[in-house]
Amino acid sequence: MSRSNRIAIYKKIESHRKSPLIVYVTSKREGAAATMATDVLPYIIEQLDAISEDTKSLDFLIVSYGGDPMVAWRIMSLIRQRVKKVSVLIPQSAYSAATLLAFGGNEIVMHPNGHLGPVDMQITTYNEGRARSFSTEQITAFLDFVRDNLKITDQEHIRTLFESICKEVGSLGIGFTARSSKLAADLGERLLAFHMKERDGSPSKLRTMVESMSRKFQSHSYPVNRTEAQEIGLPIGKRDKVLESLMWELWLDIEEELKERIPFKPLQELLNNAEGAKLFSPVPQLDLPPNAATPNHFSSDLDKVRAASVKIEPVDFEIRNAIVESARMTHSCITRGKILACRNPNLAIAFNAVTTSRAWEKQLNKAKGA
Repeated sequence: MSRSNRIAIYKKIESHRKSPLIVYVTSKREGAAATMATDVLPYIIEQLDAISEDTKSLDFLIVSYGGDPMVAWRIMSLIRQRVKKVSVLIPQSAYSAATLLAFGGNEIVMHPNGHLGPVDMQITTYNEGRARSFSTEQITAFLDFVRDNLKITDQEHIRTLFESICKEVGSLGIGFTARSSKLAADLGERLLAFHMKERDGSPSKLRTMVESMSRKFQSHSYPVNRTEAQEIGLPIGKRDKVLESLMWELWLDIEEELKERIPFKPLQELLNNAEGAKLFSPVPQLDLPPNAATPNHFSSDLDKVRAASVKIEPVDFEIRNAIVESARMTHSCITRGKILACRNPNLAIAFNAVTTSRAWEKQLNKAKGA
């Protein structure tokens, strides 16, 4: 398929739903994964500005492993300034910050293959130059394990264990973790309040829903399906098989364009390029005399040794990090670069991928046959 075919699908969804559609996808490709980040906001705004001012409802389709939770809040706030009703469409994975964004929808339309995820914040701290990533719930879980499972209740022992956590994570990391946990809960409640405050959206109920999506599941990557999301109280929309079929057809096309099923590996990129294939050219054989004691015995064959070394021209690569798309226009975040490589005399292949540019590009869309 192609972008023009996707535009045709967008028009079919808009005709079926009677609402404009905006799509936001970040790459989940192994070796080239991207996250929800603030650089997308100008392009979300441009998409929203292209919609008629009298628009009352909007569909927002998202697929992402998450990212900055403030981006989720900002996107939904921007949408809410323009329309009264927002439906969030989930054809596949919408985890972490993408789930937070879905909280702001009047309804969440989930394909049977779609999943939400826990919204406990993931923190990366740096202690003595080492990066450490963990969930906001892991520190609490460790102390609960000490008290409940190991039955250690002596306050001095618990204080010692807590001090060891501070050394491992850093005291500022602990503080950042505490604030991040509160931020996730606060944003979750605020996003749900956009549409639930008028229908049994008491603060206590909103807090319970957010806590369920933070603590009920023991892994940040746990896939929360439609049934589980409904049990928690999220506004999951009724199944619509026509829409589901269009959503999945659309996702498969986007998945193909982002090469989601093909890991990005520089060496593989070299193998797929004619220039890179030179690295695997035949290796000259050097026959040494049995009693060779010095290089003088085979100095005439040194050219063969040198020939084992291979240098090639840089090989270009391109990665699509994210897209923001609609029937009206497409914005693509594209990383371009070059892979530098050579084969050394010892036959070891050395290579390095160098990014030369990363930028958003815009294209105006026309449906196929238009």
